[in-house]
Amino acid sequence: MTFNFKLGLKHTYEAIFQSTKPNLKLRPRRIIVLILFYTLFPIIEAITWFAFWLDKIFYPQFEDLKITNPVFVIGNYRSGTTLLHRYLSFDYRRFTSMTGWEIFIAPSIVQRKLMYLFVAIDQVFGSPIVRTFDHLWEKFAQGPVYFHKMGVREPEEDENLLAHIWSGNIALNLFPDFEEGNLPGFAYYDRMLNQRQRDRIMRFYHGCIQRHLYFHGRKKVYLSKSPSFSGHIETLVKAFPDAKFVYIVRSPYEVVPSSINMWSFKWHVTLNPDEEYPFKEQVLNMIKEYYLHPYEVLKKLPEDRYHFVYYDELMENPETSVQGIYDAFGFHIYPAFRRRLRRNIRRHQNYERPKKYSLKKMGLSNRKIFQNFEEVFKEYKLNPLRGVKIKRSNKPRKWSLLKWKKKHKAVEEPIQL
Repeated sequence: MTFNFKLGLKHTYEAIFQSTKPNLKLRPRRIIVLILFYTLFPIIEAITWFAFWLDKIFYPQFEDLKITNPVFVIGNYRSGTTLLHRYLSFDYRRFTSMTGWEIFIAPSIVQRKLMYLFVAIDQVFGSPIVRTFDHLWEKFAQGPVYFHKMGVREPEEDENLLAHIWSGNIALNLFPDFEEGNLPGFAYYDRMLNQRQRDRIMRFYHGCIQRHLYFHGRKKVYLSKSPSFSGHIETLVKAFPDAKFVYIVRSPYEVVPSSINMWSFKWHVTLNPDEEYPFKEQVLNMIKEYYLHPYEVLKKLPEDRYHFVYYDELMENPETSVQGIYDAFGFHIYPAFRRRLRRNIRRHQNYERPKKYSLKKMGLSNRKIFQNFEEVFKEYKLNPLRGVKIKRSNKPRKWSLLKWKKKHKAVEEPIQL
């Protein structure tokens, strides 16, 4: 069976009968979240799996559709994957991606056709239902989430598809399943899951992409984005032999506090934990895995199948970063896409970066981050001196980035911090 009932039952048992564990106590918020989940999720999944079955009856041709040259945007959480993915998704002539509503409530062909019919009928009456939904989503769902623009009708993370088989990192939002300080198998996907588990998940994911291409155009190139796929990359290479990968590199000095804050926010919504930053060590392990494992795999591929994009270069000159991707993969930028890209780059220029996070509150410092991620700085040629005091002649001295650049002119240009 594709759906992982065994894991679902394990999470249910632990949520109820092991609720005395630190950060997992059954407080009022946690109880409400669990009631909502166990009320809505089974209904949504029953409808979804019935629709999957109908797809095979009414649209069996989708299973013969070949997926060619898909592009996967990966990187750590909070590294800029969403921004780059949405820039690339404006190339409508070449790419197609799954939007939020397609991933969560309509992954099947039948569901999408019914949704399009529903929206068309709603438009006849002035779209009151869609407008009401947009208002409620912006107020109650997007409003509290200041660090990420969640798109209902915008491209979203493919990782969320795996909720339909309860087999991905998305389960961590509600059931942080950590054992002895290690990560759950879905975070260490390539290293910890056996071949049977990986094949089961890839069959489901492959079928979802086939349905999407059948609905939107079988000649399109599928464009995916998921930070968690950084842990899947070896499996993805085997499952999609002609796939191309874009990996976004952002300094650990920025990724670490932002990621810890992101997961903390999610767990304070779903768990109401004792600690301000629960499961910090596990998050740090996941961050390191999502830096080093992709680097190890990508470097073994031909150069025309992967490309590194540095976050600050993307922020400073997005068009150049996109052009670099297209040049690396031999893609042509059509004039219409370039115009849309420039329009959206201008729109994004008013974006304000999230507030700085207190490393002290997290029990961290720049020095600790550097010590923990020294190999990452080395492999990606990142500047290691931002905010780190280097001892020289037994006297601490804070190096400025400008002086560091002047001293190391011959070294490959590091990411701007």
